[in-house]
Amino acid sequence: MLVDLHDVNSTDSAGLNALLVARREGARTGTALRLARLSHSVARTLQITGADQALAVQPDVPAALPHS
Repeated sequence: MLVDLHDVNSTDSAGLNALLVARREGARTGTALRLARLSHSVARTLQITGADQALAVQPDVPAALPHS
């Protein structure tokens, strides 16, 4: 599952929790969660909380797509 966060300017704990739950549920069913095009603010929030270590973050959509 690819989430393009280009138009997301910020996130709070609820948004962060939703991403982490999506990652956990995806892992349970064999679906990887990938995030792309994070704003500086969202990227910083993930970094401060350590969520950037748990979530697959890519700079753009092509880099986030699975390679065959």
